[in-house]
Amino acid sequence: MAMKPEDGRDACEVRTDAEPAHVIIPRVTFDAPERAETFAEIPEEPDGPVVIGQDHWGRGSETIRRLSYPTDTVGLMPERWTPQSGAGRIPSQEELSAFLADAAELNSLDPRRRPLPAVLDTDFIRTGLHAQLSKGVPPRSVQSAQDGALRLFMEYDTLIETDEKLPKFADHLGVTVPELRRILNQDWLPHIDVVQLPAGLRELDPRALRVRDGDGVRQGDEDDFPAAALASLLSPCLLLTHNYKHFTALGIRTRTQSVDGVMAVLAINIGQVQLQAVIWLPEFPLRVAGATMEWATEKIGGWAWVILAVVVGGGIYWYCKQPPERRDKIKTVAGQIGSHVIEEYSKAADGVQQARLQLRASMVPKPEHRTPTSAILRELALSPESLSAAQLAELLDPSVRPSVAEIRDFLRANDEAVFNQVRRGGYALGRHYQLRD
Repeated sequence: MAMKPEDGRDACEVRTDAEPAHVIIPRVTFDAPERAETFAEIPEEPDGPVVIGQDHWGRGSETIRRLSYPTDTVGLMPERWTPQSGAGRIPSQEELSAFLADAAELNSLDPRRRPLPAVLDTDFIRTGLHAQLSKGVPPRSVQSAQDGALRLFMEYDTLIETDEKLPKFADHLGVTVPELRRILNQDWLPHIDVVQLPAGLRELDPRALRVRDGDGVRQGDEDDFPAAALASLLSPCLLLTHNYKHFTALGIRTRTQSVDGVMAVLAINIGQVQLQAVIWLPEFPLRVAGATMEWATEKIGGWAWVILAVVVGGGIYWYCKQPPERRDKIKTVAGQIGSHVIEEYSKAADGVQQARLQLRASMVPKPEHRTPTSAILRELALSPESLSAAQLAELLDPSVRPSVAEIRDFLRANDEAVFNQVRRGGYALGRHYQLRD
């Protein structure tokens, strides 16, 4: 088997006999007991619509997945002051700062402003392939990447592992290996940035080491180490996996947690569209009137304003001449329209807030101590375009900001593996690959 980058460079050969250190690690066989599961047990995505509003998140008949894991196990929100829990007392400066930081973090979870990083694991790919073969369209995670809401990443060894397991996948799914490669090459890999982390970078985050070595309770798994290392460096991010047994150190507690995160991203996007629609609707008559007046002024000049004054004055005169009962009815209808607009806005805003809470609960938490390397990788993962060393230095927090020269040396040292120099001095995270027979 061989793979090649899409930029035309020489193919990267992977040989099981030689075991080059940069691409091969010891493998756990696919038939290991902890991996034995049917494709039907873990749907890549729930069927049915994504609904936002009053009946969203478990309060109606049509909902996306409800928050099903406690916040104390995910590390979501420690006990802190909130306007509800702290009613009747003045918060301390530390409590207020924590609340404002929490609100800022939630508001930053907006896939419409910039895509959210998501790291793919092998078992998520196989269930995604099953979903695509069943429904005829790519899974929602891939569709979200196509739409720009998610930015998908994969560690190079995870891609190698996926290609090696395609014969197993094909046997289970009842298709040929070339057909699975065609689907991946055509629908998936053009939207996945593949990152080849060197050993030194993989071991920076202690959470990834616990995935590899175990935590004293659960046995480690070297197969999952590459994906865990990449996710820990890019965190907070989504880790698209159904394997909650080996990724506990990264906050993965349930089999559906990553799907919940993808659905939350979709819910946020839909809710933001609804919010814009509610805001835009009251403005529509004014926009129409303004456009009409602009057109009339061009055609008949200042007489357009005279006509407008006559129409407005006539409307006021007509209203004043109405019986009190009719005027009260007009006021009531106007009030009902205003109340409905406010209610719809509140529903949409509540749906977006609930979706953000769900998304944060589904993500790999940020590291306790951010390293400069992790900060650089994350900024590149969030950027829609390539960045130079100087641009990265401006974006990095001062606490983890190396000099521009140090950033430039780091980018150059890891070019063509971790980074991809797409323009002179401008680097992106990862590169696109294609699978070859």
